[in-house]
Amino acid sequence: MQGRSVVGNDGGARVLLVSTNRERQPYPVVPNGLACVASALDAAGHRVRFLDLCFARDPSAVASEAARSFRPDIIGVSVRNIDNSDAIALRHYTPEARGILQALRVAAPDARVVAGGAAFGVAPEALFRDLGVDYAVAGDGERASVALINALTSGEAIEALPGLVRDRDGTVVFTPPGEDADLDSLPPPSLHRWIDLARYQRHGATVPIQTKRGCVYKCVYCTYRNVEGWGYRTRDPELVADEIEELRNEAGIRHFDFVDSTFNSPPGHAIATCEAITRRKLGVQLDTTNFTPATASPELLRAMKTAGFRSLGITAESASDDVLEKLEKGFSAAKVREVAERVEKHGIKTLWIFLVGGPGETARTLEETLSFAQWRLERGDSVYLTVGLRIYPGTTLHRIAISEGIVPANSTLLDPAFYFSSALQFDTTVARLKRFAANHPRFMFSADSRSVVLPYLTRAASVLRLPRPHWQYMGLFQRVARAVG
Repeated sequence: MQGRSVVGNDGGARVLLVSTNRERQPYPVVPNGLACVASALDAAGHRVRFLDLCFARDPSAVASEAARSFRPDIIGVSVRNIDNSDAIALRHYTPEARGILQALRVAAPDARVVAGGAAFGVAPEALFRDLGVDYAVAGDGERASVALINALTSGEAIEALPGLVRDRDGTVVFTPPGEDADLDSLPPPSLHRWIDLARYQRHGATVPIQTKRGCVYKCVYCTYRNVEGWGYRTRDPELVADEIEELRNEAGIRHFDFVDSTFNSPPGHAIATCEAITRRKLGVQLDTTNFTPATASPELLRAMKTAGFRSLGITAESASDDVLEKLEKGFSAAKVREVAERVEKHGIKTLWIFLVGGPGETARTLEETLSFAQWRLERGDSVYLTVGLRIYPGTTLHRIAISEGIVPANSTLLDPAFYFSSALQFDTTVARLKRFAANHPRFMFSADSRSVVLPYLTRAASVLRLPRPHWQYMGLFQRVARAVG
């Protein structure tokens, strides 16, 4: 199969990249992945325009105007998430993305439309059908997008390109992503070139940094292995430090958030990254909400504290051995308590992140988690809890849900489905958690983050230049939000 040549006046394609993610609760997320694609396409000689719709009042109108004025040969649309994974306050994102795509097609009818983003790593074929695009890419977007657009520009064959989703005579064909592990050969993201980082920060966002891709853990609900692959592909710690230094010097960024699947695994790479940052004497503050209790040595915590960590989020998910075993987390409840004490000794405040209702959850295991949560709340930490586990295709939880008759085997799961333990009553569980929350302001439901007041509070904290992360003011935010509510 040959691609129809789409050549701009300067020899490269005119590519309009559109970030469709508009979720701003509890805070907006910087479109890091699409910026990586933009830098890669720019380095490959294509003319790139970056359109971020996060703050647009009328995203379809803004997208239409951009397409008419830029006259792209190719439109690349990023879909970050299918939905917000919240069983209590569910929000589905693909309908809005579909509307934006329709507006782009009307404004630029001759452009080829390519979709990508983390959502396509989760359900590439189903989303391809649902959105009706010409092509989609999964895996490392920098490689797949450049390869596809180069081929479309030159008219070369595309059927063997790794990470490509396409239509072949009415059948959706997905070629799995390639095995190229070298992240250091990719162009630096240079987020400040493409994104208004100051505006994101004013709305409470932090600036993302990625030190690796992939994951070695087997958590039953997680999609990271589908999106980024099995095993770790690490970046040179010095290049990570280069990226931080560039953003500090060029954009004045002082607070960075590591968005790896698990920042502290492998621990040697995390330590080396912290040491590389420390040597630069950048005076930055570091954070992550992707920290596993599986590995948290004193050496690692010392390196983190020296580099600039003052707080972190720990994804414990439960404080009960029965649930941790079913979730295949790779650590015990005793390990969680040990890590809690060790992190506290190093003077690092913690946001504890839990999932309630997974396989093996009972009233007893829930109380074990709440007992741990109360202990940590009394020690000054905060707690964020999600009720129910979103079932994603290709995960172990998907297979469990099929075997228990929760979802049919042929479901695409684009319409959100959730796992909630049959040993619990949903309404009774939520009522129990609400009673707990009433006595603990620094305890937050995922549904609480949908409060219409919260974005204003996080923005006020940014305007007042309160130290980040803003979850450390959760107690105050919750009191205000509940009073208003």
